[in-house]
Amino acid sequence: MSPSSSASVNPRLIVIDSSVLVQVIATDQMGVLRLLRSDYGVQPAIVQAVESEVSYLLNNVARFRGRQEQLRKALGNNTLAIVDRGFLATILDSGVDAWLRQMEAEGERLYLAVDRGEAFSHAASIALGVPIATNDTSAVYRLLKGGESIPRPIIRFWDLVVLGYQVGSLDDAACDRIRQTLRKLGERIPPCFADRSYIDGLPDFYPRLACAGHQFVGAGQPQEKFDERLVLRPLEEAARP
Repeated sequence: MSPSSSASVNPRLIVIDSSVLVQVIATDQMGVLRLLRSDYGVQPAIVQAVESEVSYLLNNVARFRGRQEQLRKALGNNTLAIVDRGFLATILDSGVDAWLRQMEAEGERLYLAVDRGEAFSHAASIALGVPIATNDTSAVYRLLKGGESIPRPIIRFWDLVVLGYQVGSLDDAACDRIRQTLRKLGERIPPCFADRSYIDGLPDFYPRLACAGHQFVGAGQPQEKFDERLVLRPLEEAARP
């Protein structure tokens, strides 16, 4: 059984790529990942290639240096899981080694088209049939052009932020600080937030991740390609008959 084939409407996990994880760490937003796990039963997970890539950035790139402890703590308290044999044994009925071999082979194949972190993240997402969180749309386009079937929706960093805002974990001032931090770091920001405050840009942002238990925010209609929405049910609601 794959994690996406359970009776729950929520996926068992979401694979986090380097491009999203770096922004989560740079803006101190591990709380949004904890929210996915605690309130919706969705485990944020990374492949080993992403752990290596992000660890390198945190140790060697000046604008990210000094944030290593965030990653260490997130892995230690299970805010983030690593997609390895031990983790897969907790979510799959059987055949863990076969799944690992499949993901390894797919990762090596996709590595011919995209960088290593993206390749193995997409391999895990595709094999397990679960969403991926990535900001790297160029890699997504290359894989789709090559005929790969990427699970939808494709989640971005800002989808996580807006989910936090929708459910009240972040206010508009906190979201604007996130926006300003990423601008200072030279990180990519959606066009709607590039030259406007968070609250002014929000009506032009279509969240691909939303909570069924709160009023939706942002644009009511898709704004760009890949704008499809995953609506999560809170655990307490999903448990009701």
